[in-house]
Amino acid sequence: MTSYDIHDASLERLERLQCLAPDPRRAERVRVRCRTQLGRNPQRPAHTAVRTGYARRVLAPVVVGGFCVLYFVALVTTALRLQGVFH
Repeated sequence: MTSYDIHDASLERLERLQCLAPDPRRAERVRVRCRTQLGRNPQRPAHTAVRTGYARRVLAPVVVGGFCVLYFVALVTTALRLQGVFH
């Protein structure tokens, strides 16, 4: 089987697919549902933004600082072991 045969078989399968047309009633139902959901709780996105802002402002520096402290402690411990302070 050559690559042309594979492409021909795929093309035949694609030609058998049914063409779909947009359904305006379904689209309108989805729009109404989305508007209802968005209008239900307008404070929700602001609350999410506050939590995200908190995570960026507080948690991220704490995590990065913690890793820096651990790295520094490991570095000092390794240096002291090489100097023979710890056996």
